Amino acid sequence: MDGNDSLLSSASKESTDARNNHKEAEKRRRQRINAHLSTLRTLLPFTTKSDKASLLAEVVRQVKQLRDDVAKQGVDTWRFPSELDEMTLTCDDDNKLMIKATICYEDRPGLNRELDRAIESVRARTVQAEMMTVGGRTKSVMMMELSGVGDCERDNKEKKEVIGDLKRTLKDVMDNGAPSSRSGRVFGWCKRARIFQ
Repeated sequence: MDGNDSLLSSASKESTDARNNHKEAEKRRRQRINAHLSTLRTLLPFTTKSDKASLLAEVVRQVKQLRDDVAKQGVDTWRFPSELDEMTLTCDDDNKLMIKATICYEDRPGLNRELDRAIESVRARTVQAEMMTVGGRTKSVMMMELSGVGDCERDNKEKKEVIGDLKRTLKDVMDNGAPSSRSGRVFGWCKRARIFQ
């Protein structure tokens, strides 16, 4: 019987320990929630009710109001960089030799120069550019004009090649910091090594 008693006391002790661990974890979770609710109370002006449901309802109302205010002011949130590296190229319907490139990437020194060289390497030139950097992320929206590509239907193949080369070259800049010479059109690219002491 002593063996059974020790098994029961061991199982009882384990369940008591598990229950105590659960109680402590729940207590810490409630403390974190209450601390965040206290922070919300200090951030909101004129909070009259202090219960959690009323507080959260007021936070939702304030966030919606802020979102509406931003929309009324015409702030273009699309200009802000996203968290992901991405790139899109679109052709201008009115002018077949214009290409719009939108690129989001991690900011680094010399990146504008690298982008400019990459664009020039595929016989294009930037005619308009907008950039925004927030928290180490950059979003560039560039309008580029293709040069050396005719306007005829037979030159459509060459235009597609140049657009493909541009896409690969810009992607290489985003990925590696220097375009590759896969297209055969990138010449004289030299990325200088930076040495910090």
